[in-house]
Amino acid sequence: MGNIEKSHIVDSNNLSGEFYFTSLLREAYKCGILYDSDVENVQMQSIKLLSYKSERYNNGESSSIRVEVAESIMKSNLYTIGLYLKSLPDVDCAAEELKKVNIFDMYKKGRKIINAKFHTAKHMYKLNKKNKLTTFNYTYNATLSENGIGIFFKSYDPDYEAHECPASIDYQLFGPVNDLAGVEFIQKYLENLYYENEFCKNFATGNIHNLLYGYDEGYKDLLINIFEQVLISALGCSLANCNIFNLNISKMDIQYLYNEFSKYDDYTFTLKITEATEKIFEELNITSIRLQRYIKQSLSKLIPDMFSAFKTKTLEKVFISPINPKLEPKVHFRASVKMNDNDYRKLIDELSICRYSSDKLALVKKKVKSFDDLEDILLDVQWTEEEIISIFDNFRDIEVAIMIKRHPFNSNVEATDLSESEQMLRLCLKKYIDQLTLSRQKQISQMVNHIIEE
Repeated sequence: MGNIEKSHIVDSNNLSGEFYFTSLLREAYKCGILYDSDVENVQMQSIKLLSYKSERYNNGESSSIRVEVAESIMKSNLYTIGLYLKSLPDVDCAAEELKKVNIFDMYKKGRKIINAKFHTAKHMYKLNKKNKLTTFNYTYNATLSENGIGIFFKSYDPDYEAHECPASIDYQLFGPVNDLAGVEFIQKYLENLYYENEFCKNFATGNIHNLLYGYDEGYKDLLINIFEQVLISALGCSLANCNIFNLNISKMDIQYLYNEFSKYDDYTFTLKITEATEKIFEELNITSIRLQRYIKQSLSKLIPDMFSAFKTKTLEKVFISPINPKLEPKVHFRASVKMNDNDYRKLIDELSICRYSSDKLALVKKKVKSFDDLEDILLDVQWTEEEIISIFDNFRDIEVAIMIKRHPFNSNVEATDLSESEQMLRLCLKKYIDQLTLSRQKQISQMVNHIIEE
């Protein structure tokens, strides 16, 4: 009687997507598909291929190259062969291929696949630039720029560094690309980014901006995934029977969700999320099967977080209420008139000869009436950290906020580009803020973003 199943089957779960060739060779040997002689044959052919490629690398002059270069070329060769083996019908076919096909032939076939993937990735890059979101988020814009992913299409070397990914990619996808390298990684990254953009393009730029601003006023500098926030908000609107396009979930809506979720067990909760997703597809007219699949795959990460937030009474941290920064009240600040130059110089001289901190602080309190004068004195007079922090202790929140706005301690300016007094001022300001209560820190932080100096 014939065997119903093969006696040796390679478990694809044990294979690496990034190092497919070497992992397949290892697993096929462990399963008995390859023998010692087969492995030796593959190794010898791989070395011959390396020698050939090394000679080509040196323009035919010699096959002698630095060790690190040889290692990189070998990785490139094995990566290329791995792409060909991945293209075969199944993992067992790929394992059998190692026994009967010449390594040089497999490399050539893999090289053609790289060319095809490179052109596909380049096309996907163009599509992503067309459906690019309009956003203030820095990492998103930088990643899609010519100096981000665009570098790949100018610098990729498929002959000797096929496994490398020369690109600047900081924007994190909600569906991360794992266990891939080279052109495979770029192609998959751009594919996933395209799906995320396609979904988000269903919503007005202003609504997305307000949602992200509600998440964090400084979202433009955060490593935040836009698709995640938009999808969560759309799901919340769908569950609360709100207008999905507005991405607007109110406190009343969240309370409604608490009441609804209290009726569900784990299974029913997942079912309701699935129904809400289908409702989104219908209302947004999302007919692309691939986009639908990408969104459904995203639910596996979202559902546990949502259910956990319900259990811990923190749904408002999951379903963000948008904030329109244009409608937020502004804080107007107008400094008093500064003292004349002669009086200012006299004060500086007096402060310079004061021996005791208490005398210096008393003199400032008595003679300085303008915030701008006080700011100048903090920079023009030599102070200790304790003295500067003591001066900050007399500031109102609005004055602390103004000081942060003018002298940000989270600045892109290098410390070496600042004067010693400016460095000292920023250091003391940071220490002063850190010692305040969290509620006051938050209040001052909000004030910084809303200040208008007159």
